[in-house]
Amino acid sequence: MFIALCCVLSALLLYVQALKNAMGAKRWGVAGLCLGPLVVPLFISRKRLLLMRAMGRDNVYWQPR
Repeated sequence: MFIALCCVLSALLLYVQALKNAMGAKRWGVAGLCLGPLVVPLFISRKRLLLMRAMGRDNVYWQPR
């Protein structure tokens, strides 16, 4: 039961974040539903790759943390 809840919450989180970052929301939601929180590092690296591709490597992008 706990694993299923983690998978559903991961799917919702990834779906919303993919919508906010103009990525394939359905694709990331299904991946989160199937693999759960294991997909989150892949999502973060893909988001960074798309950002670097859009802005170029010479530009500096400061993220508030």
